[in-house]
Amino acid sequence: MTSRLTTALRGIAAEAVPPVVPEDLFDRARARHRHRRAAVAGALAVLVLLVGVGYVVRPTGEAGPVAPASARAGLPDRLAVPPLRTASVGLSAPGRAAAVFGGPALRTDWFEWRLAVVAAETDRYRTLEVVGAAGYEVLLSPDGRYLWTNDELVDLTTGRPVGGRPDGYPLAFAPDGERLVYAAPDDFTAPNTYTTPWVGLYDRVAHRDVLRVRIGAASVGRGNVAAVSPEGDRLAVQVGDEVWLARTADVGPDGYAAPYRKLPLAGGRLAGPGAWLPDGRLALLEQGTCVDCPVPGYRRSWRLTVHGPDGRQSAADFPQLRSAVSVQVVGWRSAEEAVALVGSPGDRATDVPDEHGASAASGVRLVVLRQGATGPEEIFRTPAGVNELSVAADLAVAGAVREAGAPDLGPPPSWLIALGLVAATLLAAVVVTVRLRWRHRRSARRRRVAPAAESPADDGDRPGDGAG
Repeated sequence: MTSRLTTALRGIAAEAVPPVVPEDLFDRARARHRHRRAAVAGALAVLVLLVGVGYVVRPTGEAGPVAPASARAGLPDRLAVPPLRTASVGLSAPGRAAAVFGGPALRTDWFEWRLAVVAAETDRYRTLEVVGAAGYEVLLSPDGRYLWTNDELVDLTTGRPVGGRPDGYPLAFAPDGERLVYAAPDDFTAPNTYTTPWVGLYDRVAHRDVLRVRIGAASVGRGNVAAVSPEGDRLAVQVGDEVWLARTADVGPDGYAAPYRKLPLAGGRLAGPGAWLPDGRLALLEQGTCVDCPVPGYRRSWRLTVHGPDGRQSAADFPQLRSAVSVQVVGWRSAEEAVALVGSPGDRATDVPDEHGASAASGVRLVVLRQGATGPEEIFRTPAGVNELSVAADLAVAGAVREAGAPDLGPPPSWLIALGLVAATLLAAVVVTVRLRWRHRRSARRRRVAPAAESPADDGDRPGDGAG
């Protein structure tokens, strides 16, 4: 039985048709294996990219309670220009700020409205993208906590916008930071006429306007044109070639008050957000022409004049600011000492009438103006390429200046993280592709070499089988 079965099985095997194996069977199997590995590598790359994007757009954690100002908080004695890799305010809040600044040194074709913030306690630098010039359309609160732009009021201790701001263009903070002066959006009349409907004084605690002044057919500028008295009850606003004074005590049922006094400027200007002296008088800027000018082609000069409650000019002998583009008083140490920001022209600048903004300056100096002094006392000046500056007035008035150290740039910004993740993903894909091709070529070489190595020689022809 066993021999028959064996014979039958052998017969069946001899009669069976041999299977046809495609010549590229193993090549296709290897190709499928390579494709599976490439798919896995691609999935991993996509996963890494998704995780990275999730990290970039993740919500930031809640900030802790705001710490009181440190004893070492102050304005740095010099500013650094932060590079592009500096973290943004929204990504990493800087805390209470000493200054916000901008200029050509901070901007590129891709970052046209880049500003920088430096913290009051340390050299922690952060950046933000906002349309407007620091000190003109972008204002820092006196305590350095809030940054006010055309679009929002940002708490620099959290990096987030907060409520409690008026709908209009920022003009000035009150000395205590609780009230905000703003200009209502301009009305346009064809062909090319803009008028400001009103200027308002907004109370952040009461969440309403406490004073409005109708402007009429004029338009209010965007920088150094308004000031609030230390008590917060009087408003000074420059309208054309006049300074209008209004007070909350005169507000009618409609919320508006007519100016109780208008002071002619005769080519001068309001002295800035710190124009009100501690004793209730008002400082204006008188424009003149210097003789021995630091910049020969820029002969414009400014001098502070002080006016009493009745509008009459008081006796004052503040130093002349020669070759100065603009002057912005930020506060007073006493009735005899003012702290101001002074815009300086370039060495070859030429005076152009009615140019007072940051674009006409090449740098900014923070100075002390004392009655009877021959010139201003300089606290610090901005580096080259920085011509916009807004400082925390409380620190400037207190004379709090600290030694600057190495800049803290914070974590990488979101765009840099995203760029790095994309680059890493592309690099991983290239490495995987190169390795797969290298393995494929090595396998192909082995297959070409194998038939040549095999020979039909019998056992006697193999090495080692000699007759011996």
